[in-house]
Amino acid sequence: MTIVATAAVLTGTVVATVSAQGGGRTAALSAASVQRDGKSSARAAASCWAIKQQFPSSADGVYWLQTPKLVAPDQFYCDMTTDGGGWVLAGRGRQGWNFAYPGQNGVAEVRSNPTGTGAFTPATLPAETIDGLLGGHTVDDLPDGVRVRRATNVDGSKWQEMRWKFQKAAPWSWTFDADPANPLTSVSFDGATSSGGNTRLVAKDSVLKPTNGFYTYETKENSWQRGFAYRSYVTAGDNSPTSYLWRSGVAGGNTIPFTQVWIRPKLTDLEYPSVPDSGTPATTEKPLMKNQTSGGAWGVTGVVSGGTGEKHLEVQAMAVSGNTMYVGGEFKYVQKGATPAADEKVEQSYLAAFDTTTGEWKSSFRPKLNGGVWDLEVAGNKLIVAGEFTKANDAGNTAGLAALDLATGKNATGWAASVSASDGSPAMARALDVQGNWLYVGGSFTRIWGGNPLSTKVSVGRTARLRLSDGKPDGTWKPNFNGSVIELDANPGGDRVYYAGYFTQVNGQPARKIAVLGTAAPAAQVAGLNDQSWHPSTPNIDKQYQQIIREYGDKVWVGGSEHIFSAYTKSKFDRIKSVITKPGGDMQAAVEINGIVYGSCHCYKFVYHDGDAWPTPTTWSQIQTANAVMAFDGKTAEPMSDFWPSLGTRAGNGPWELTEDKQGCMWIGGDINRGSWLNSGYQWAGGFTRVCQRDTSPPGKPTDLKATSEGGGVKLTWQGPSANANTAKYEVIKDDRVIGVTWGWHLTDDSGTGGRYWVRAVDTAGNRSASTEVVTP
Repeated sequence: MTIVATAAVLTGTVVATVSAQGGGRTAALSAASVQRDGKSSARAAASCWAIKQQFPSSADGVYWLQTPKLVAPDQFYCDMTTDGGGWVLAGRGRQGWNFAYPGQNGVAEVRSNPTGTGAFTPATLPAETIDGLLGGHTVDDLPDGVRVRRATNVDGSKWQEMRWKFQKAAPWSWTFDADPANPLTSVSFDGATSSGGNTRLVAKDSVLKPTNGFYTYETKENSWQRGFAYRSYVTAGDNSPTSYLWRSGVAGGNTIPFTQVWIRPKLTDLEYPSVPDSGTPATTEKPLMKNQTSGGAWGVTGVVSGGTGEKHLEVQAMAVSGNTMYVGGEFKYVQKGATPAADEKVEQSYLAAFDTTTGEWKSSFRPKLNGGVWDLEVAGNKLIVAGEFTKANDAGNTAGLAALDLATGKNATGWAASVSASDGSPAMARALDVQGNWLYVGGSFTRIWGGNPLSTKVSVGRTARLRLSDGKPDGTWKPNFNGSVIELDANPGGDRVYYAGYFTQVNGQPARKIAVLGTAAPAAQVAGLNDQSWHPSTPNIDKQYQQIIREYGDKVWVGGSEHIFSAYTKSKFDRIKSVITKPGGDMQAAVEINGIVYGSCHCYKFVYHDGDAWPTPTTWSQIQTANAVMAFDGKTAEPMSDFWPSLGTRAGNGPWELTEDKQGCMWIGGDINRGSWLNSGYQWAGGFTRVCQRDTSPPGKPTDLKATSEGGGVKLTWQGPSANANTAKYEVIKDDRVIGVTWGWHLTDDSGTGGRYWVRAVDTAGNRSASTEVVTP
């Protein structure tokens, strides 16, 4: 199949240049003829190829393109010379490609600097934009494949042409360096074609053909820089700012040339949906979190024990009450900023509180614990704390569990509970959840006691439930797991408790790393489910332990080792969809916010959609990128690749807690040590950061649209909504498509006196208002 769209040819009037003067709130469209030559937004063409076919003399340069998936026209750089022309530039650069879904350095940078030394810093179109240029087709549909053009000498006067033809029917992905890689049906070097290959590595080079090979992955010898590297047969180049061939200068490094990536979708005539007289409805962006972090001034730093690895992290737990976020883990200090003053780095270990509106540390909350915190739950006026401490505020009967006053951190009166192990080994409460009047607890303990008055010790099997009011254990509900519990979820319906951990049995029955129990005594497994037929990513049972299990709506989400996150039906526990992350990536925490499920891991590279095996995913449908936290549509379980938060970690352990605050922001906790780029540097983060909701409210609707015949054209005027009159831009629709975008309230179409017109507002987040009703001159 090739990308050659066939549809009804547009017969409506086409207009020409759009110019806007925001200050004077005027814009003009001056028309010459009905031509889709790409020379203006109103003449936007379906593709560079379409322009070249209709206007053969078109030269290399910037053109306006538009497809129904792109919605509004935008400008792109077209190569109208090579092999018949019609190529659109998707990206270019020398070393330092990030190969990420959001692209790199923006659309404008790609079109403005297609080549030359000023283009050495990589710039790529977002994958979503390239999918728009493909017009709904997949990358394997490209009849000429993906064109990769590489410099072959230091002054950029000689070039090599590669063609990659993709095997899988997948949307665009920049993950050329993935392992396993995107398979190719063929690859050619200057016209010499070989079958097979992949986007990570092709080795057809030799002494006689030194440039017939490439690799796209990073190496230490290349100073961890990615690009379209030559292999060892090419030795030219250096790290000067003007050389088209870059070398790191490190022994064993290879040459990374300046490279351009082009595609040639052969879209010609496209059919746009008709617009009714009533106009277009309002549309909003997906309710995702922003990719940019909103870091606070304060954080937590240091690790009390000095230990390393995922069991010794600054943050392991979070819980919110009103405008207070409680943060627990093994941190040693609360700290303000990267360079705190003497009174801005305070020893307050294991548990602290922060204001969710200001980010300030709440110094009045000062509990004293002697060990790490693993989970937190707010229950009424108490903060329930689970961990590996043996005392809270030096009080007895607080081993592993404590209830604290929300304001001061002192022990709550009338509540007590403790855990221990019958064999004398260290005991720990690791997971908590509240359901009705019960507090469910899981971990590595076999005895529990509590209440007011204090109960006797009750023998249990690594889980129990306590009376929420005073901590007394329920002696009638005692499931017995043969391994420790990592996570549990007491569902909102009140009839189930989900478990994940290292166990293989519960109550002597098979329970391979997960279990679903009823809440009625004596805690039996829920019948009629396929939970013991759940799909692990590895046959090694020891490596099948799961660390996430959450019921959200009609699905149960399960994640953990090895590197798998899956959605199952609640009704039968049948698998719906899975993803595999590589190279790192055990799943560690999850939260649902506004119908989006977020899952975190120590994963910073590749996500194999529909993959279900590790270490070699085989069933995947596409590869995209991830950075520590991924998003999934709660209804379909489809990954949402446009969520790609910018954050960094101290030691690569990633986020171990995700929690929503009352402002709708998601707090991300673990060994986080930086947030997004802001002004001239990255935001500092101490153990946690947060990302906040994207704007999903449509702007106000423009009013009073008028169309008046004037001088052989049509003058359009309207009134902007007062709520966003100074910030919204406006899309002018003529007949069936957007013909111009302006920040003003006036536009003149000089292409003729006919046509049907609408106008709608678009805010900075991409939400669109309902349009006006149709007007005609």
